[in-house]
Amino acid sequence: MKLPPPFEYVQLDVERHLHAYLHVPPQEISQIVIVGALDANEVSHMERIYTNARFLCFEPNPKTYEALLKKFAGKPNVSISSFALGREKGKARFYELSMAGNGSLLEPDVETWAAANRQSDKSMTSFEVNVSTMDSEASGFASIDLLWMDVQGAEGEVLAGGSETLRRTKSVFLEVALVESAYKNAALFPEISEKLKSQGFQCVGMGIDAWNGTGNAFFVKDFEKCIAAISRQQHSK
Repeated sequence: MKLPPPFEYVQLDVERHLHAYLHVPPQEISQIVIVGALDANEVSHMERIYTNARFLCFEPNPKTYEALLKKFAGKPNVSISSFALGREKGKARFYELSMAGNGSLLEPDVETWAAANRQSDKSMTSFEVNVSTMDSEASGFASIDLLWMDVQGAEGEVLAGGSETLRRTKSVFLEVALVESAYKNAALFPEISEKLKSQGFQCVGMGIDAWNGTGNAFFVKDFEKCIAAISRQQHSK
């Protein structure tokens, strides 16, 4: 049986088993935030399982943003924002590469990026986008079940602008790099892990592309405490 790549498996696991990691029934998942939505296929996957969930998706590329508005038109459970999220409000350059889903607020080293992704097309465009922060955009949420990020090296920037939001967040799924990233000043996994650890999160899953050292990781808040509580309940029966 052919298995999916490790980084893809982690994503599939989160999409299908988020509720199990949070130790709640699927219908109790109520708020998911997606930063760097692209085509937001994960929304289509998860809304079938988490039928009471609302989704807030951020996508700063104007063409992709417009496509998302059309895709989810008439769906009151899905909201689309054109903001890029970073450490502070303002305007910034957004860089798009030839491979879909590789846009970032961080400028890429095109040669390094092409080698890491086995791409011959090294063309790049850039344009100005409006930047907000997670703390500003998610201030109205009492809690967030899942913060999902695919922002090509800018995960550290999003987290830097979302410290207060993280206090109300139960789990985080994000792209990580174990080695020097193709995106300039990108935070590597140790820095990301320490930031999340300081907020009570524990890494419970990670899958890495053996070719380039990047992949996906999943963090759950107070996971160890939750398991310990379940163990105590079982022993008390």
